[in-house]
Formats: sequence, C-alpha cells, structure tokens
Amino acid sequence: MTFITIASETERQALERMTQTAIGRVAQRAWMVIWSSDGVSVTEIAQRLYCRPKTVRRWLNRYQQQGGDGLLDRPRGGRPTVVTPVAEQVIFTQINQPPWTFGYVFSIWTVVSLCAHLARCCRLILHPRRVREVLHRWRYSFRRPKVAPRRVDPNRDAIHQEIGRRIAHASRDTVVVVEDETHLRLFPVLRRMWMRLGEQWQLPAPLTNQKCSIFGAINVFTGEVVHRIYPRQRTIEMIAFLETLLEHYVGHPILLILDHASIHKSKALRAWLGLHPQIELVFLPKYAAHRDNPVEKLWWHLKGYAAANRCCRSITELIAVVERYFDQLTPDRVFQLVA
Repeated sequence: MTFITIASETERQALERMTQTAIGRVAQRAWMVIWSSDGVSVTEIAQRLYCRPKTVRRWLNRYQQQGGDGLLDRPRGGRPTVVTPVAEQVIFTQINQPPWTFGYVFSIWTVVSLCAHLARCCRLILHPRRVREVLHRWRYSFRRPKVAPRRVDPNRDAIHQEIGRRIAHASRDTVVVVEDETHLRLFPVLRRMWMRLGEQWQLPAPLTNQKCSIFGAINVFTGEVVHRIYPRQRTIEMIAFLETLLEHYVGHPILLILDHASIHKSKALRAWLGLHPQIELVFLPKYAAHRDNPVEKLWWHLKGYAAANRCCRSITELIAVVERYFDQLTPDRVFQLVA
C-alpha cells in the first residue's frame, strides 16, 4: 500500500469533521488518512504525529477495510469508565444500609469495603475512584456522626409557634435574648489541621483538666452578645448571669428564651424570678436544644475557631483567649454564625 484514496468528497468532509470533533487519538487517525490521500508518505506522517510508521500503516489498513468507522476505538473490557444511573441507584441503596445488615462484622462502610460488597453481592465492579465520585455527587462526605436524642418533643411545632407569637406581641422596649451555657476544658479541643506526613503533631496534655463555664445570651434583634465566665455551672451562677442581664438592659423587660436545663428550673431560680418580674422565661422544645438554640452554633464556632488544638498552660490563659474571641465578635458575624 502506497497512498490512500478517499472515495468521495462527502467521505473527505466526514474525515475533516472527525479531526475537529473527535478525541485526540481518533482525530490523529483521520489526519493520517487525509495526509496519505494528499500524497504524504507513511514515514513523514509518522514524524508529524510523533509515532512509529507501523502505527500509521495499521490505521491506514483499518480505514481501507472498514472505512471511517475503523478509525474509532473498539469496545474494551474491564471496569466501566462511566457509572450508569442504575449503578448510582444501587450505590445509593447500599450505602444507606449498615454493613451488619449484610452479615459483615465491620460497622462502617469505606469506599474499598463498599466496592468489594458491590462486586460480591450486586455483581457491580467499579473502581473506588468512581464510587467516591458518585458519593460526592450525591453530597456524601466521610465525617463523624453525632449522638441525637432518642425522644422528640411532640409539641415542638406548637412551641415554636408560641415563641414566635410571644416575640411578635412583645412591647417595643422588650429585649428578646436567647441564652445557653457551655464548658471549656484545659484539655485542647482536637480538630483536623495541616501537618507533614509521618510527623503527627503532638499536643501536650495538661496535668489537671480544669474547666470553666461560659454563660452567653444573644439579642435576637441586634446580634449583641452578653457573656460571663464562671468556674462552675450552677443555679448560683445562673442567677448571677441574670443579674448581669438586668444591669446591661436596665429599665427594659427581658424575654429570655432557653432550654430545659435543671439550673433553669430550680426552686432557687424560681424564687429569684418571683422577685424580679422584669425577666420572663420562655422554654424551647425538649430534647432538641442543640438544634433549636442558636447559641449552640456560637459555642461550636468558639471551640473550633479559638480553642481547637490550642495548648493553654492554665485556665487563666484559656479564659483570656475566650475574652479575645468575644472582643472581636461583631453583630454581623453573630448573625452569620447562627443563621
């Protein structure tokens, strides 16, 4: 074989379109045929495309035998390069069932174990990278779960509506705040961070794991945060914090939204509230304070932003870090965090 002869102008136009629209290697094969029909030798075509003359002769022979279709890639065996919608549905169904339901000892799916399960039980052979792409497309991520309350307040929706009604009908000078408490310990909060492979960063553990309690309240209209730090979290500290709110919002009635913690319902606190009618308590639904109380999101940010992986030498140093955090906190930032 010396040179290729293209049968018709239509076939030549099809080859030219292939050079523009086909993937790189198929487009190169089309150029081989076009250049050969123009009288370019096999050796020169191989030099232009940086390949061997044997490769050029193989594709020219393929074109003579099969036409333009002979230049396309033939179907190959192995794992599919594209996950079909049916395969995606199978992955979605399997990932939402715990491994022990299929008799496995392990309790957590990994990409590798999921691929082995799909091949064994579903006859679906996929590369782990493809399965990971499907999971990311379905908005799955590999992260820690959280413990949720087993019970749900049956009156949750009604309580939310009542809270909204109380806020809407409050007088113009009434201050509406949401309150919560949290602990911070001297032992550092551990979070993921950048470090060199094989050189895991070590955080020295404190000799005594001291702690402090933070009481905080967010003004739902202005985003202002009032906080106080105490050594413990008892009714005495709760009353002291309410007195702080009275001093801060002097002359204003306060509508205080909070959860069902025991220090919020103690006899001593009820007696104190009887002497201070300026403060009215409104309780959130039971068993869901972590979800319904916006102050919880502020605590999550505080621990992950200012206290994570920080080794403080004393509880005084930790309290100073917390105070710097609140000094830099703006109302706009508060609304962003708790929205």
